Amino acid sequence: MPKYFFFFLLVPFLSWSQDFSDEDYIYLQRHEHIKISLNNDKFDIVQNITEQGKFISSKNLYYANESIGYSSFSEIKDIKAFTYIPSSDKRIEVDYIETKQEFDNMVFYSDDEFKSFIFPAVAKGAETHLNYKRIIKEPRFLGGFNFAIHVPTKSAQLSVEFPKNVEIGYVEFNTESIKIDFKKEETETSNIYTWSAYNTEGFEGEDDSESAMYYLPHLLLYIKSYEINNKKVYVLNDLSDLYKWYVSLIDQVDTKSLNKVYKITDEITSSLNSKEDKAKAIFEWVQNNINYIAFGDGYGGFIPTGAASTCETRYGDCKAMSNLLYEMLNHVDIEAHRTWIGSRNKPYSYYKVPTTSVDDHMITTAIIENDTIFLDATDSYVPFGMPSAFIQTKEALMGIDKDNFKIIKVPVQKANQSTTNIITNMRLENGTVKASEKRSLVGYDKVEFVSDYIYKKDSKTEEEYLNTTLALGNNKTKYTNITKTNFDNKGIPLILEYDLDIDSYTRNISNKIYINLNIDRSLSTSDVEIKDRKYSKKIDYQFEKNFKTNFQIPEGYTASYIPDEIAFEDPNYGFKISYESKDNIITQTKAIYIKTLSIKTDDFENWNGFIKSLQKAYKKSIILEHI
Repeated sequence: MPKYFFFFLLVPFLSWSQDFSDEDYIYLQRHEHIKISLNNDKFDIVQNITEQGKFISSKNLYYANESIGYSSFSEIKDIKAFTYIPSSDKRIEVDYIETKQEFDNMVFYSDDEFKSFIFPAVAKGAETHLNYKRIIKEPRFLGGFNFAIHVPTKSAQLSVEFPKNVEIGYVEFNTESIKIDFKKEETETSNIYTWSAYNTEGFEGEDDSESAMYYLPHLLLYIKSYEINNKKVYVLNDLSDLYKWYVSLIDQVDTKSLNKVYKITDEITSSLNSKEDKAKAIFEWVQNNINYIAFGDGYGGFIPTGAASTCETRYGDCKAMSNLLYEMLNHVDIEAHRTWIGSRNKPYSYYKVPTTSVDDHMITTAIIENDTIFLDATDSYVPFGMPSAFIQTKEALMGIDKDNFKIIKVPVQKANQSTTNIITNMRLENGTVKASEKRSLVGYDKVEFVSDYIYKKDSKTEEEYLNTTLALGNNKTKYTNITKTNFDNKGIPLILEYDLDIDSYTRNISNKIYINLNIDRSLSTSDVEIKDRKYSKKIDYQFEKNFKTNFQIPEGYTASYIPDEIAFEDPNYGFKISYESKDNIITQTKAIYIKTLSIKTDDFENWNGFIKSLQKAYKKSIILEHI
């Protein structure tokens, strides 16, 4: 579901810089003035944007590239752009502006367009000047403003002027660390609100962090209501208003010609008795037969395609797939509801911000014997009963009927629901480590492997793909006899089996052989660079990895050293590695678990302690001595 929050696009993650003189480019000002007018029950909304930047150095002249986004819900007018050269008092106009449409690898269609151009003659000391108007056609998409972005800003200001019979709402986010001056003014007919921030620092990305909007100082603005003819009309006063608008869009869904949809539903459920089995069959049919293509074209980005059309064309976006599931499930008397939800990239709550800012996705919620099941068929590989990983923890707006809805939270899936079990049998043969390995993957571990395999394998051979994905042993590891079982069956574990030849892996010193049984070193490079880091580390999902490695001691040798047990225990993450020798077989048992979705900054030291302990354990080798 597309959203049009114009200044929130392509904003990097956050990291403070301190001295503007060391920057390559800064904004001298970023000012927006929004004027809201109400004429005969119709809003006219105009944004006036003024930006002035300066090149402090000539190192990164790519800041000369400018792109202004808009969609069918907005219009860009009166663009005036030029470069000013203070040393020569020269002004050079932008003479070519290109209009580009947004496409993304044929998996995403959008009516988003961009006015793109390049400021001419930029160099150290040059200033860029940009002014334009944006006409906002849908009053529910008023959007917001970033007080800080990827480069420093001397003056960031948002003002909104609105009639006295209009009430607006606003919510600030992450503004605790900056000073914002807020001023209210009145004219005879209008109110004017102005927010100003000065000398805001620039921000840069941090690896594996949460979405920028969790940290970026910004404000969301929305129209709550207006009065006309002594009657109050609500726009987005509270969550019920947002839901009423969503219902008005759902009312436009084409519900005709559903006979084929019902016929397919009957065919795939006729032999099944329980509602759960029927729901599972329907969900997997949609996953397997409807190709996901994200679509955003005007209100088509909000109104689901009719189920008959989706079934006929065999493709659809999240709304279309949700609507198809809704029709199919209810046809066989399974209680199902259309549901709006935000991804984990959205830090907002429906209770705090009753606007379209909160969600960017649509799913179906099924109620079966008092169990709430979140169904997202856009994830082609997630098993029935598990939500997509990216909606865990999020509030879901479940529509019950035209007037009633319910907010429910998607639960975090426990670590034991996403488990990889690995059994490895190893031996030495003419100095080369020979191993056969069997991996069993369930839950998000399986989803991640299958989706990566489908979309990232490309022209690689099976061996090349596993070598780069699993990275077992060393860079000389060879994979043979590779098999995959249950690759397409979502409900049972994926079984991955292969044989390994690992050359130059052991160390021979005198009559001793040193061999490390940790050919899989998961998480070994997951420590956090704490210096200057400001923000948390995001974890996609909780998981467990369990290893059992059996090493056959070569004939004529005995184990003179076996490592002691080593472990790290924390409620959120940890591991345990132990060894046992019996009947000429050394068995290593290794368990690793992550039971959190975020590592907070005040836990970085402990997390790094966990990773360092794991790295230390990975270095432990057994020693074989010739008898």
